[in-house]
Amino acid sequence: MKKIKIYGDSILKGVMYNDELKRYKLFGYRYEKLIENGYEVENNCKMGATVDEGFEIMKSTLEDCDKDTVVILEYGGNDCNYNWAAVAENPEGEFLPNTPAEKFTETYLKLVEYARQKGAEVAICTLVPIDSERFMNWVTRGLNYDNVLRWMGDINRISRWQEYYSSLSEKVAKLANCKILDLRSIFKGSMGSLLGIDGMHPSAEGHSIIRDEFQQKILATV
Repeated sequence: MKKIKIYGDSILKGVMYNDELKRYKLFGYRYEKLIENGYEVENNCKMGATVDEGFEIMKSTLEDCDKDTVVILEYGGNDCNYNWAAVAENPEGEFLPNTPAEKFTETYLKLVEYARQKGAEVAICTLVPIDSERFMNWVTRGLNYDNVLRWMGDINRISRWQEYYSSLSEKVAKLANCKILDLRSIFKGSMGSLLGIDGMHPSAEGHSIIRDEFQQKILATV
């Protein structure tokens, strides 16, 4: 039986915002259920995880693997994010993302190498896109929206920045000769109903599409 070990953030954890409950919850589907299709799946994703935290999680959970093990990596969404409260307080300031781009690339490559040293094949996911307007409305709740927008200069700057980190993920995959699992393209052009109110987590419909992509296409490539 092929073993799949997933390391990432809330997207492949299956997190979504529930409008009725007014809180985050897990989408009903579990990737672990793929065992029914001949795969043994272990999900090590954590909401809010950056590539640095993901590396620490991997070092504490990934043991030596047999040749039928594939590690799927999905990081970047939290790495490219900022401390929006700090930005709102000082819109003229200079701020770094949670993981600067160069460090993100370097750490991601180390993550790939570590997984390979353990004997696993590695595949890297592109990032599910975000909706700039919904995202901005969400992250500035209780903050000075105008100050954040002034610092950004353009409301779409954050979606372009997040797309840049998706391209960095692709760059890492190409540098390390890993398979690329393209989650981003399945959301392009139809994000409206596929993302939740926060503009960053998939809706139930969005998670269903990711699930179908895993079942029908992605697993066939790993």
